[in-house]
Amino acid sequence: MKQFKSKKIKKRKWIYIFIFVFFFVFSYVFVIFYLSKNRIDKNILNKSINYINFSLPSYLSDKTSKIVNKPVNLLNNNIKKASYNSVKKTFIVTDQSKKEEVNVEKKFEPLIYIYNTHQTENYKDYSVTQAALYLTDKLNGLGLTTYFEEQSVTTFLQANNMKYYKSYTVSRKYLEEAKQKYPSIIYYFDIHRDALRKEKSTITVNNKNYAKVMFIVGTDNESYQDNLVNAKKINEIINDLVPGITRGVIQKGGAGVNGIYNQDVSSNSFLIEVGGNNNNKEEVVNTIDIIYKAITEYVRGVV
Repeated sequence: MKQFKSKKIKKRKWIYIFIFVFFFVFSYVFVIFYLSKNRIDKNILNKSINYINFSLPSYLSDKTSKIVNKPVNLLNNNIKKASYNSVKKTFIVTDQSKKEEVNVEKKFEPLIYIYNTHQTENYKDYSVTQAALYLTDKLNGLGLTTYFEEQSVTTFLQANNMKYYKSYTVSRKYLEEAKQKYPSIIYYFDIHRDALRKEKSTITVNNKNYAKVMFIVGTDNESYQDNLVNAKKINEIINDLVPGITRGVIQKGGAGVNGIYNQDVSSNSFLIEVGGNNNNKEEVVNTIDIIYKAITEYVRGVV
């Protein structure tokens, strides 16, 4: 009976020893893992030391002493963390606000539409399409949002086996598309050039040469009267800026002519003949510089 008890006691001792060793090793490994994971002490990790030589009691004692003796350190660390988080949050907010600003795009709402029904008309060293594009840039520069028609009338005519006199049909197609896409458009300007002698298409004022201007109004459409009145208004403004630069307002209709010129789409639809085939770039540009000022005055006075 005594021997049995002795064996039982010995068994229990081994169990206790095993439990103690297990928890000691577990605690030791857990603390090491915790230190590595949370980077409590960077010196431990940065020096590549052997963890077996690491004295946990010494380390904890030293750390506890520092915290107890200098409790302000703990407070400072928390303040630093709080500051970092607040800065980070501010950065995120700022970044989001920038992102919103970048994504905000101003809607394109043109007020003026400029095109060339006869895109192949040329001057000596310039073209009507270049003159129209120059006019577009000038108006946009003054804050009058202008859309320039870049689609080719010539290409469409050739692709569909259409005659040259059908050019107004094609430009009408493009005009209608622009009108549907941009309901904000109010004013339409079709830029042409005439075919006549240089002395008839040019004027010199204060030692500066200008290509003369002429307005054509079709009489075979509903907007005829209103277009005539409005064409005369712009013609007057141009002539006031440079006396004698205009050849006036011409009315066309009946058999043998178009008589509409797409002017039925709006009472503010204009066909402007800028100079003739014998004018050069400088003369045309000088005149466009007058036309865009006149259009600006007209639009701002009407709108």
